[in-house]
Amino acid sequence: MADELSVFKVISQGGLDTSRNVLAQGEQSPGSATLLVNYEPAVTGGYRRINGYSNDYGTVPGVGATLGVNVAVGIQDGILACRKPSSGYNYLHYWDNATSAWVAATTSGSPTMVGVGKVRFTDFNFTSKKTILTDGINPAATYDGTTYTQITHANAPTDPKYAVDFANHMFLAGDPAHPSKLFFSAPLAETDFATGNGAGVIQVGFDIVAIKQFRDSLYIFGTNSIKALKGSSSANFVVTGVTHDLGCLATDSVIEIGGDLIFLSQDGMRPISGTSRIGDVELETISKKIQSLFNDISLNIDLDGLSSVVIRQKSQFRIFFAASESQGIIGGIRKAQEGFQFEFGQLLGLEATCAASGYLGQYEYVIHGSNDGKVHRQETGDSFAGEDIFSIYQTPYLYMENPEQRKIFFKVTTYLRSEGDNEIILSTSYDYDDTHVLNPSNYTMTTQGAAAYYNEATYNSTAIYSGNPSPIQTTNISGSGKSVSFKYVTNGTDASHSIQGLVLTYGTGDLR
Repeated sequence: MADELSVFKVISQGGLDTSRNVLAQGEQSPGSATLLVNYEPAVTGGYRRINGYSNDYGTVPGVGATLGVNVAVGIQDGILACRKPSSGYNYLHYWDNATSAWVAATTSGSPTMVGVGKVRFTDFNFTSKKTILTDGINPAATYDGTTYTQITHANAPTDPKYAVDFANHMFLAGDPAHPSKLFFSAPLAETDFATGNGAGVIQVGFDIVAIKQFRDSLYIFGTNSIKALKGSSSANFVVTGVTHDLGCLATDSVIEIGGDLIFLSQDGMRPISGTSRIGDVELETISKKIQSLFNDISLNIDLDGLSSVVIRQKSQFRIFFAASESQGIIGGIRKAQEGFQFEFGQLLGLEATCAASGYLGQYEYVIHGSNDGKVHRQETGDSFAGEDIFSIYQTPYLYMENPEQRKIFFKVTTYLRSEGDNEIILSTSYDYDDTHVLNPSNYTMTTQGAAAYYNEATYNSTAIYSGNPSPIQTTNISGSGKSVSFKYVTNGTDASHSIQGLVLTYGTGDLR
């Protein structure tokens, strides 16, 4: 038997990492993951299995996929959705909380949804709360909860794809007939594009794929260039170059999170963030750890179908690549000793044609549309609208400083934060998954009940007042090898749980 017992501690942090070689990851980042599917990184001190989504809003009237969704404060009851009508022109709908039904908004101007792949919403408030809709086929249109108005000024673009309000002007771009032009309205007048009233047009020198305000600038993205516009009016608007070496590959990848503007570029996610030098910006990639995933995505997936959403209360974003793929990336911000850093995982099973989030009152709503015309609310329940949630977390191969020394493995203690009943399958793999090495059968870990606290959350029949929120699951394991990797798998509708870390007990020495 082994004549010396040792323990090895692993703290679950670092997120998915597909960039390191197997030896470096096991030594330098043992708490990272080689597989991390449907687990949230950078929350609750570990990796948490994501919540489910529900079909709270049913099916939007019409045919085909849901083309756009929005969470708009002050416009009807706040939830808007678009879908191609089965007849007529009324493609925009709002959710009526009183009747729990979709109500069509009258859309003047005979908009057509033929050829529309996505409808984008931009909320603004010049003199009252409104949202502006753009789709690249029809004129931009505003909606205030009562009136739908197309922007048909002679100087306005006829079919813009993108809109943003900046410096009290409405900016429109992406018209297929004028792909490199940036149009802006008169001050505080989103439908007035008369040059004599302060409106105008700017030739940026490349096809525009996205526009987004960040701090005191309007950033203009091309596929290989980025520029920034500053100023307050047509008299002093100035466009300057940011970079001519990279750009944005997907319009709807541009999001603001954690004080940064991030976007999908040729080599993964990059930020536009302020540096210590006044007026300078930083563009260093934040997704080196999963760059191989983004490389595969940019080559094999239609990026026009990409959607993204920010979950503000978790400092988290989610990217959905295409509805038919049901794949995505989840990113979160963790506070570490060296500052704040991004961690990543993969999403699987969330089919999204569009997505949006926002606060209605004190509650954050995260919604997405699907190919069958439904609108789902995320962060609710423990299933994907009744379907099982599959999740997997696999550690790197751990070799405890010596990759050539054989060890005998006795037990692994998993530190969990349970939110209800759980059944988690634990498996072990020895010696870098060598096919000549015999691995033991899987082990099953179970927890019962979620912990409840006095004066906190809501007590119900599944909660245990004296329950332990962080159950320690000790699993006796068998086998020996030079290295070991642990894999945690669930597939069902159990409550969420967090894997916060593990402690491995092993022996070295005489193996006779």
